[in-house]
Amino acid sequence: QKNAKHVKILALVIPRLSLECTARPITRTLLAVDVSVTPEFKWVRNQHGHSQLFHVWVDDVNKREIYHHETYTMTDKDYHEQNEMSVSLVLPIPESDDERPPQYQIHFVSAYWIGSHAVYPLSFQHLIRPHDYPPQTQLLDLHPLPIQALQNEQWESFYRGKFEYFNPIQTQVFHVAYHTDNNILMGAPTGSGKTVIAELVTFRSLHTRPNKKIIYIAPLKALARERYRTWGEKFGEQLGFNVIMLTGDLTPDREAINQAHIIITTPEKWDGISRYWKSRKYVKKVAVIIFDEIHLLGLDRGPILEVIVSRLRFVERRILEREDADKVRLLGLSTALANAEDLGDWLGVGNLGLYNFPAAQRPVPCQVHIQGYPGKHYCPRMAKMNKPCFAAIKSHSMQKPVLIFVSSRRQTRLTAIDLISFISRDSASTKFLHIDPSEMNYIMRDVKDVNLRHSLAFGIGLHHAGLHPSDRKIVEELFL
Repeated sequence: QKNAKHVKILALVIPRLSLECTARPITRTLLAVDVSVTPEFKWVRNQHGHSQLFHVWVDDVNKREIYHHETYTMTDKDYHEQNEMSVSLVLPIPESDDERPPQYQIHFVSAYWIGSHAVYPLSFQHLIRPHDYPPQTQLLDLHPLPIQALQNEQWESFYRGKFEYFNPIQTQVFHVAYHTDNNILMGAPTGSGKTVIAELVTFRSLHTRPNKKIIYIAPLKALARERYRTWGEKFGEQLGFNVIMLTGDLTPDREAINQAHIIITTPEKWDGISRYWKSRKYVKKVAVIIFDEIHLLGLDRGPILEVIVSRLRFVERRILEREDADKVRLLGLSTALANAEDLGDWLGVGNLGLYNFPAAQRPVPCQVHIQGYPGKHYCPRMAKMNKPCFAAIKSHSMQKPVLIFVSSRRQTRLTAIDLISFISRDSASTKFLHIDPSEMNYIMRDVKDVNLRHSLAFGIGLHHAGLHPSDRKIVEELFL
């Protein structure tokens, strides 16, 4: 009793963790697990220092197998500021119910303290796994359709000079897109011509329902601007239809929206507009909604897309009750999907409009090489990638354009600076510059961004949403 209080104080110093887990199946054999970590001990600087290291592993008691292991570091800053602490795991699960254990065990064990061991039993008793999806759409051996299949001289002129025949994927989807009003979900690799399918659907709507509107929803403003530029030339200048863009940066007046045939917008903007469908008659005059990059449904903008489709169903039902009106046609464009059938059911796509071509069916073959880099901290890890990236450019694409994707605007500048330093060490500062330096100096006079002006002198461009539109256009034209 005399030392009980002191023992209690010492016991509170031993790192004890409370674990809470949320599991969600990705496929029938992969399980994503989010582990929320809550400290239940008192942090003492001279005992715990600035951080505490824990070993994390997931095992199956019955078979004595370890399915995953990693380390987790808790800092005193996270502890004292009560920041959210979590670990995300992806675990394999057996396909057969007989082979699947009743539960996994998730362990957090301190690297420094004996007896500091937290365990969370992850039960599979009520686990609902996705269906075993049917095989992807087989690419049929069809004769390529000529552009004359459009049977419209003006529309054929859109493609004449670019191509004379639709590619195999476009040929297979052509009839449903151009000759029916079925909803379509098209999953296909990048570069397979999904935009042409959107244009075929647009052609049909402009011909059969000329008084209705076509809504094109792009997940990013940059993609919306690009589509507005190309479709403004095609449908606006050549055919005389009104094409407008609705984004946070640009909002035409109500009269312009009423007169528009094609509206190019973002999910957030159309969500805000369609909320007031009772007072905005143009919302009721929609014939087609095109969702580009709909595979992003699982990311940040996913809930907004869900609201748009749900509201569309509600408005459509209310209108059909009062008057004889046609249903709104939906077109979803995506890369190859794992659960195309589920997404198709949600969009109201029948078997006739469901296309999910495998990634191997790219019109232009693509080789993929994956290289991993160690390190948990973002900036040092990104810096490690720059030199191997430069070496890969020298080996594989010295005379051809190269795209390097990074995760932030700031990182575009940092990566460009590193590449410039590598070029300078090779004693050829204009190695990536494939036009006359005097011509580049003339172009750079119109560049507003200082960092871009500096990098362009070495043949390296920057492209992100923070650039002035004229600067972005210069970079795009130089790249092409």
